[in-house]
Amino acid sequence: MRIGLLRHFKVNCPHKKMMTSREFREWSEKYEVSKVIKKRVEMYGIKWDVCYVSDMPRAITTAKEVYSGNLMIDKLLREVDNAPFIHTERVKLPFEVWHICGRLAWFFKSKSQPETIDGTRRRINQFLDRIDWSKENILIVCHGWMIFNFQKELRKRGFKGNKLKLVKNGVLYEYIRKEIEKEIADNENNTDLCG
Repeated sequence: MRIGLLRHFKVNCPHKKMMTSREFREWSEKYEVSKVIKKRVEMYGIKWDVCYVSDMPRAITTAKEVYSGNLMIDKLLREVDNAPFIHTERVKLPFEVWHICGRLAWFFKSKSQPETIDGTRRRINQFLDRIDWSKENILIVCHGWMIFNFQKELRKRGFKGNKLKLVKNGVLYEYIRKEIEKEIADNENNTDLCG
């Protein structure tokens, strides 16, 4: 079984270098509705049986470019919101500080974030528990931070693939679980027990 994780195309939404918390939130809201910059995606000739996609426009646009069948749109695949970790009216911080510290606040379960690490994991597992596992090749088009967390949950379910530190826009990441090898190994272990 193969699961392909694909982050949406790059979003055309420039930002200031220095921002207040209000400016970061406004930029985040603008990012949600901005257009994407389309590019060719290497899909390695794989015929995907089904494509699940986040309900955000940037993900849907990307999915339509790489998959010709019916899309299974799911809001559980939405990106983890990255809210300002503190509120500043006059103090401006670099964009990267807002972004990184928001993710750290998420990791440490800060009340500044609308969702915690536990909530994200629950959402991913809720999604994985309800997809159609009878399909051999499953494509999931969503968002960078979700993919970063998805890979961990897939490994817990026996999938193998790259350990990602940086998730690139418009790049396919494959995770494979070999059911046959697992069955053979289980049978060999049972044979040893029988003598």
